[in-house]
Amino acid sequence: MHLESGLGAWSGALAWTPLHALPGLEPHGAAVPLEDLDPYGAAPGPRHRAFGGPATLDDADRKRWLQAWSGTAAALRTGGEHRVAGAVALLRCLVPLERPPGAGADGRDSCSATRHEAFGALLASTPHDAVAFAETLVHELHHAQLAALSDAVTLHHAPPEARYFAPWKTEPRPYDALLQGAYAHLAVAHYFQRRALTAPLPAPDRAYAWSRHARYRAQVGAALPALVGSPDLTVRGRLFVDEMAAAFERMAEHPAPRAHTARAQAYVRAARALWTQRHASALPRPKD
Repeated sequence: MHLESGLGAWSGALAWTPLHALPGLEPHGAAVPLEDLDPYGAAPGPRHRAFGGPATLDDADRKRWLQAWSGTAAALRTGGEHRVAGAVALLRCLVPLERPPGAGADGRDSCSATRHEAFGALLASTPHDAVAFAETLVHELHHAQLAALSDAVTLHHAPPEARYFAPWKTEPRPYDALLQGAYAHLAVAHYFQRRALTAPLPAPDRAYAWSRHARYRAQVGAALPALVGSPDLTVRGRLFVDEMAAAFERMAEHPAPRAHTARAQAYVRAARALWTQRHASALPRPKD
């Protein structure tokens, strides 16, 4: 099989169904397969309610993917050159998903995921635009990074019970899932902060970047006390979580405008209150 640098792949076999691909993020870089043909592209069994199923793309769908992808490297670069280098190093293929159930008509609702057993693959619904695509890449590839690190190094011995509050989920989370979510959200908070501070953006785009930064940072701030305070961290896990806390604190040197911070904090307070109302009485009490 040969991947072209554009939107196609070919083989000499007469029965071959062409695999489409997106151009490399960098000039002359390897193409990224857009894998919508593999019948095993998604795991069998019930799906999470927030996710669409695997999608088979038509020409119009592929054009939408290409349109968003064509600006993604530039959007990533506004968060630092390392964002592009990281995506080039880690991303091996994209698996399209249908838009999630109940998605709005404006096209902004999306879903994405990585799978532990498929390192380098990223599952996502059609991106709204290049900035949304860049955000998805930063978020999901940090999940992949931490999954790989956790395979190589034991970070904690926390039990698997779901008992922690995470502002980005409505259900209690196990410690490991809380760590995964906070690590990815921290990366996206940093991405949007740097974009807001250094990129030559129109005022509405800068306001959007600050809003996203403030929301993600507030969410991480709500999760960090449980992460840092865990007695189940290993020595290496303690170093890892402490560095996450330090990165969180460094972002305070360039805070978001007050209005964005206030709205983000109000969002987290409301999420915590609703979560507590639903779940606090059913959770196991910590042992003395």
